[in-house]
Amino acid sequence: MVVDESPGKDLYRRVVWGPWREALERAPFGFEYVANRRLGLLAGRFSGGTRAHVAANLARAFPGRTDLDRVARRTFGAHFANQYASFAFGRIDANNWERYLVWEGYEHVTAARAAGEGLVLVHPHMGPAQLPLCVLGARGLPVHQVGGGEPEIEKSETGRWATALRHRLEARMPVTLHAAGGGGGYLRKVLRALADGDIVLTACDGTGGGKEIGRRVERTVLGQRMRVPVGGFWLACRAKARVHTLHVVPDGLRHRAIVGPRIAVPAAPDAAMEAGADATAAFLERVLAAHPEEWHFWDAFEPGRLLA
Repeated sequence: MVVDESPGKDLYRRVVWGPWREALERAPFGFEYVANRRLGLLAGRFSGGTRAHVAANLARAFPGRTDLDRVARRTFGAHFANQYASFAFGRIDANNWERYLVWEGYEHVTAARAAGEGLVLVHPHMGPAQLPLCVLGARGLPVHQVGGGEPEIEKSETGRWATALRHRLEARMPVTLHAAGGGGGYLRKVLRALADGDIVLTACDGTGGGKEIGRRVERTVLGQRMRVPVGGFWLACRAKARVHTLHVVPDGLRHRAIVGPRIAVPAAPDAAMEAGADATAAFLERVLAAHPEEWHFWDAFEPGRLLA
C-alpha cells in the first residue's frame, strides 16, 4: 500500500519513525506489533479516499460481500504492522522470539534441515511478512531473503530519511538479504545457499519495490488474471531444494507463521514454473479469501498493475 507524498505525511513520518519508534523499542517484547496495528486501524478510519480505492479493488475479488469497507479499514492495521515491523528487529532474539511468533507446520523446516536440503519458502505479503525471516535468523538458522527493492516513487527529504532508517533497522536481522535486479549475479549466491542447505524466503504475489522481478506466469486468482511470480520454484528446481508456502496471520497478541505441505517440483525448469504457478494461484485463492484484511496489495489489484 502506497500513500501519496505530502507535507502532512512528512510530519507523520517524523513522529512515527522518531519518538513513536523510540517509545516502542522500550515497550514490552511483542507490544510493537499490537501498537502499530492499532495505529493503522485508527488511520484507516480517516483515510477515506485510499480506503475507498482498496474497497473497490476488494470488490473485484469478492463481488458478493457487503463488509468490504470494514475489511479495507482493517488492511491498514496489517499495513502498519508490516511497515513498522523493523522496530522489533533489533530486539527479537533466541530467548524472546516466542513473544512475537508461533509456528504451525514448523516440522517441515525441521525435516529439511535434518535431510541437509535447501528450503524455499514462498510467501505472500501478509501481516508483518519479514517477521518469520527475522525469527528464523534469531533461532540461529541460515536464512536468506530475495527482495525487490524500494518502490520507484519520488520521496521528500524526510521520506528518504525514513527509508534509510528502515534499512538500518532491517540490517539488525541476523539474515542475508539479496536485492533482485541489476543482473542475475544475486541468483548464483542464492543457489549456492540452497545447495548448502540454507533457507530462502521469496514473495509469490508481488514485489515491495513495485517492479516486476524475474519470471511471472498468468493465472486466475479470485476471478482475475494475475501475473504470478514463479522465481521460487525455479530456484527450488535448479538447486534441488524443497519448496513450501508460508503466510502470516494474527494470533492473539502475537502472529502465527504457517508453513504449508511440500509442493512437488518437476525436474525441468519450465515445467517447475508452470506447476509452481498452479500451486501459487490455488494457495493465494485460499489464504486471501480466508484473511483478506492481511494482504498489502489490494491497492494494486487492478488492471495494469497486479492484474493482467
